[in-house]
Amino acid sequence: MSDAAGSPHRVLDVELRRVRLPLVAAHTAAHGSFSERDTIVVRVASADGSVGWGECAALARPTYTSEYLDGCWAVLVAELVPGCLAGDDRGVVGHHMAKAGLEAAVLDAQARAAGVPLTSLLGIAPTGEPARVLSTAVVGLAGSIDELLATVAARVAAGHRSVKVKIRPGWDAAPLRAVRAAWPHLLLAADANGSYRDQRHALEALRDDAAVADVDLVYVEQPLPADDLRGASHLVGKLGVPVALDESISSLGDLRTAVSLGAIEALNLKAARVGGLRAAARLAQFAETVGLPVLCGGMVETGIGRAASLAVAALPGCTLPTDLGPSGNYFVEDLTDPFVLGADGCLAVPTGPGIGVEPDLGRLEDATVEHWRATS
Repeated sequence: MSDAAGSPHRVLDVELRRVRLPLVAAHTAAHGSFSERDTIVVRVASADGSVGWGECAALARPTYTSEYLDGCWAVLVAELVPGCLAGDDRGVVGHHMAKAGLEAAVLDAQARAAGVPLTSLLGIAPTGEPARVLSTAVVGLAGSIDELLATVAARVAAGHRSVKVKIRPGWDAAPLRAVRAAWPHLLLAADANGSYRDQRHALEALRDDAAVADVDLVYVEQPLPADDLRGASHLVGKLGVPVALDESISSLGDLRTAVSLGAIEALNLKAARVGGLRAAARLAQFAETVGLPVLCGGMVETGIGRAASLAVAALPGCTLPTDLGPSGNYFVEDLTDPFVLGADGCLAVPTGPGIGVEPDLGRLEDATVEHWRATS
């Protein structure tokens, strides 16, 4: 995570803060629901005096992947932070979200020291114009069609031109058809979070009985459980809708396997899930070489993690609208100045040094429920 002893980039000090922020509304998907966002904010200080910020975006419970916040905190304290301070990665296997949060803070510090935006460290050449990425409004599972339509209407009124609707067995064709009928020209996608038990179940629900192909979806994301790549390969070309994968892809090796099996037609790329920003850049580059469309996904991050993820969304391979939305879609009050949706339905990628934003230290202190610090 850090450079060799004696380097100006050597990390001397690491702070972890577990923070808790109320959400504007409960975030509900097939893997669960939460109305407060618990997350880990990482702060590093380097020998050259630079400070960097990162966020470990694991969920409070292991329902999205096997990682969860308490486990991330434990491995950061016991292994990753001591390794970072010693300039040794400690050979830790897995724990991608914990690694990603610490790596983001280190890269932020390095980019700030160099006076360049984080995008520069990911290989994105400056163009002279601030990058903007089209934002998809992610709409959780609703209690009724009317409730769903009201939420989508609010997102469209706010400027979103793209919407992704969470679905699950029994809540799929009807809500998607209702949204399409109300907004014929809206970019529309669906996300099942692996809730269909096998390919037969998914085909019966999404093709045979429901025929969602005529809803004109950009993609259906993660219809099957994460480990069922062969099942996903049987859906490709049969649903009438492109199959996107999220939870199934946690590494470049996973992506190569999915491509070789013909199990993927689009990738939801989250730096937290694949082990960090540099790993995400490698996956995006590979996807671009094989012609695979990519969207940058979100993890209901605070402004700290959202800024870092926007750097991923700016990668050339990320050609689909990002799941990253404005702060106001999620938080009553963010830790940073809020990210705001433009009139064009886009979010601006920060251009300042590092992640380009700073946390409000008072807000951060107020939201902190646990604090830990280590120095070399």
